[in-house]
Amino acid sequence: MHMNSVIYLIGLIVVVLAVLSFLGFH
Repeated sequence: MHMNSVIYLIGLIVVVLAVLSFLGFH
């Protein structure tokens, strides 16, 4: 895997966790 792919996947995970935590608080 290329570094860009790893960074992209990590970014997606962070965004998903942020959205889930945001929805969890509401």
